[in-house]
Amino acid sequence: MPSRIWLPVWAIVLFVSALALNTRHNTFPYFYHPDEGEKAAQLLTGKWNFHHPMLLLTTSKAAIDLASVTQREQPVVEAGRWVSAGFAALAVVALSLLGYVWRGWKVCLASGVALLLHHQLYELSHYLKEDTALLAGMSFTFLTAYLYWQKPGSVFAALLGLSVAAAISGKYLGIMSLAIAGPVLWFAPGPRTVSRFVWFGGALLLALLVVNLPLVLSPAAFGESLDREVGLVVSGQRGTTRSVPHTLYWNIFRDNTTPVMWVLLLAFLYGRWRERRSLTLVEWLIMAFPFVYALALSFSPKSNDRYFLPATGVFTLLAAVGVLDASRLLSQWIAPRWSTLVLALALVGTQVPSWMRYEAAFQRDDNRELFEWVKENLPPEAVIVKDSRVQLPDPKSTRVLNHFGPLPQTVIAKKYAADYGSIREMRKKGVTHVAVSDSDFGRFFLRGLRPKKDDEADFARRKNFYKKLLRDGEQLFVSDRGTVLYLHPGLRLYRLPPEEE
Repeated sequence: MPSRIWLPVWAIVLFVSALALNTRHNTFPYFYHPDEGEKAAQLLTGKWNFHHPMLLLTTSKAAIDLASVTQREQPVVEAGRWVSAGFAALAVVALSLLGYVWRGWKVCLASGVALLLHHQLYELSHYLKEDTALLAGMSFTFLTAYLYWQKPGSVFAALLGLSVAAAISGKYLGIMSLAIAGPVLWFAPGPRTVSRFVWFGGALLLALLVVNLPLVLSPAAFGESLDREVGLVVSGQRGTTRSVPHTLYWNIFRDNTTPVMWVLLLAFLYGRWRERRSLTLVEWLIMAFPFVYALALSFSPKSNDRYFLPATGVFTLLAAVGVLDASRLLSQWIAPRWSTLVLALALVGTQVPSWMRYEAAFQRDDNRELFEWVKENLPPEAVIVKDSRVQLPDPKSTRVLNHFGPLPQTVIAKKYAADYGSIREMRKKGVTHVAVSDSDFGRFFLRGLRPKKDDEADFARRKNFYKKLLRDGEQLFVSDRGTVLYLHPGLRLYRLPPEEE
């Protein structure tokens, strides 16, 4: 049967499989993630803050209305998580199809399955966040740019415009897609006609307008939000910054790849070096993207492993192409069909253990375990001060109370427990225990992270508090910081240390 039949079948199977896998165990409480409650409020009220472009929220709102989802935070967020998983599935399909048009069926299959079982895509599909929308837009930009280079024309120019619009509408960072589309449009083979730019620009502007209409109608709010995001990228966030360039993203590269991928990437680079005189501009752009992107990220003090997702997707595709390159290098010892099969299985198989760790992590809830432990083991008169990532129900947090139910003990919530006072001051106020989260206090001990000038005093005070608590407090409960930080934020419960001298 010809590829024109099998290829759509593969795309559908891959999309359905990715959607099914990436929506497993996605019903954990929405308030565990610090951003999902804010997004739920926007979807419920229609009052947008424009911290990001509108693709995720516009699509989520349409899905919620179409499916008549109950207008409460938890079901709205769960519906949005399905949309996020849908964008991830689209990205997997786009990169797999790029593997097909670039290097054929073997790369198509290897890249598709490798991306299907990649733990970072699996994790980020579980949150109502824009990262998968950006990945989908960038992936289709790469695919349509390659197709346009192969066959310039109005259809592919318009599709390229739509893809770039999706990337820009995913996150403001998606503007980098123009660095792919612009050179491809300008230098593609054939006559450099005005029509190619008209079709591209028309599709781009129309899609941007449709998806981001609320943003377009609120230019002042949009400008403020864009300035806010640029400020965070340039200066850091939450009162801290770090020296640039830094090496954090190479550590993230290591965590989201495997030794087999490293070998295949080296084989890929060697293979492209040998072919360097015959490579097209679009191939150079796709190859260079993850390296240049990772380097660019290292120059921002605002850092998070999820920002690396577009590079993760393309690195996985390049490693799949590297399967063919490594197979050719081994051809004098092993028949290519066998070495290709073994290398492809190694690429996929070595990712399975990390995928399984995340699969297992989404089935455990450390905050639930802490709640049950406190309820059963602490006296009713205990008074607990907690960090923000510790989800013990305090009287002011109705969402946590509704989920867990009340505790007989008294819980006092702070962004940082250290802000309730020193240990001596806490004792005078009747506090008996402190519940902290590594996701909160850990930032004060991160190497390379330092406070902004205006926050130095608060930073030092908080750090000293946690240092003393961890050193002198009696640890009663601990669950280590895990692979899924929102479910396993590193919880510890301490009895206050003795009176300070």
